[in-house]
Amino acid sequence: MKKSNPLWNISILTIPGREEYLKDLIKSLNEQEFKKGAKIIVVYNFDQKSDHYRIENEIRSYSKKIPLSVYFNNADTSISGGRNFQLNISKSPLICFIDDDITLHGDIFPSIEQTLQKYPLGLVGIPSLVEGTDEVFKPRQNTPAIDKGELKYMPIQGMLIAGYRQLFCDIGNFNPRRLFWGEWTELNLRMLRNGYPTAYVMDKGYLRHWHKAPSSPTRSLTGREKNVLWGLICTAIEYDAVDINEATDSFWRLVEERYLSYSFGDELNMKNLLKTTLELMPRVARYWNDISYFRQEVEKHKFKFMPFQKLSEAELDEVIIHAETEIEKYRKDAFSSYDHRFSSIFDLAKNFYRSVKDGLNKLK
Repeated sequence: MKKSNPLWNISILTIPGREEYLKDLIKSLNEQEFKKGAKIIVVYNFDQKSDHYRIENEIRSYSKKIPLSVYFNNADTSISGGRNFQLNISKSPLICFIDDDITLHGDIFPSIEQTLQKYPLGLVGIPSLVEGTDEVFKPRQNTPAIDKGELKYMPIQGMLIAGYRQLFCDIGNFNPRRLFWGEWTELNLRMLRNGYPTAYVMDKGYLRHWHKAPSSPTRSLTGREKNVLWGLICTAIEYDAVDINEATDSFWRLVEERYLSYSFGDELNMKNLLKTTLELMPRVARYWNDISYFRQEVEKHKFKFMPFQKLSEAELDEVIIHAETEIEKYRKDAFSSYDHRFSSIFDLAKNFYRSVKDGLNKLK
């Protein structure tokens, strides 16, 4: 009997020292329902010199039900390098990137499948809580968002991000200059500018983020301030967001209110900010050709939104209408021809209304 290929690749990036948290994550994944199959892929994102088989056997023992494979990335072990490695070894139509310090609660994957079939989304996220509390971790309340029914349209801020594997590849994979911070921030923006909205499913399960997991590749890394500032500099230059205006106001407000304090902590002052900026100048010069080329490419995007730009509902609706047609080529690879059709006359009428509204707007 021919064995069908899994619909999902569940991809986890991990490093030494986080085994207990990884074990809890995989246990919670084994409690999820995957009607069309799944495979867990663990990428050991570390230049491991020995003990590969021991590490592989230990990690594989964590999964009692779902098939699991372990890969070792000892080339570019930055976060963006690890993300692209994850993408390159995935084969299933749907891919889900999951951080190794979370656990899943509720019917997460059936909900994501239904959401992808019903809505034209580039990325789907799930809200997360802090440790064992009811405190919301993400989505963050001060990030611009638009609520529409069960969805909160906004950038998906890590933890768990799902979507169509080929769409990730078609928009250009992960930006290699987001070495240890900001890879998802940039990818969300590029997805939106290419005409694919991103959203959280707010009422179909949740994650718990176990913040105390050791050796975080972002929070615990020496020189975090350089990594965050480097990501901010690249974002501002690549997306022509250097000038402060109405479109870039949200970006610069978040830089001032969140990202600089996150990166520098108690050491945030003008002296350290200028010092770190000057230390990054040789890197800017070294990557300038790549940055310039990328900037030329983003000028070709269909939509010209700025980082964290606060969209109007009309702007979001324009992206959604565009995505409703473009997403079909990815849907048909993941779902059967009837799975994602409108399930009621109401859905059909809603889509027709959007099309008529868009046509009338263009006539004005």
